[in-house]
Amino acid sequence: MRTAVFDTIKSLQPYFFSLREIKKNVSLDIRIPLNWRYLDDNPDEIQIKVQDESEMNRLVSIIAESTKEGYDTVFNVAKKIIKVNLEEEEKIKLFNQKVEELKTLFLSSPLDKLKDISFDKKNGIRNPKSAGEIELGDTEGSATN
Repeated sequence: MRTAVFDTIKSLQPYFFSLREIKKNVSLDIRIPLNWRYLDDNPDEIQIKVQDESEMNRLVSIIAESTKEGYDTVFNVAKKIIKVNLEEEEKIKLFNQKVEELKTLFLSSPLDKLKDISFDKKNGIRNPKSAGEIELGDTEGSATN
């Protein structure tokens, strides 16, 4: 039993703050960055309340009825909040990296090759004339003029 509780709490680190029972409710508190959002599609059986805010963090309580299902729900909601926001941060980081790569590509490639680039949601950057991925620059990675 202790191992399961330890593992569950450990899976929320470094965001886990506290776990409390108040009357007939369980309250799982997590401290998350201010720019994180908590989910809009929460189960009806929970409440989310902001307990405190600092310049960098927000203390959020996820509250449900103090039953096995309630405990499972608050832990699952906390895990989902953390997962969604970490994934969002990673997407932003990747987006910025790809923007920098595109800047480099545009600065180092001839205009006529850049005009053939198209963006396809399924397949990425494509050259519609060749039906393959566009290759810009010479074999050493620098642009051809």
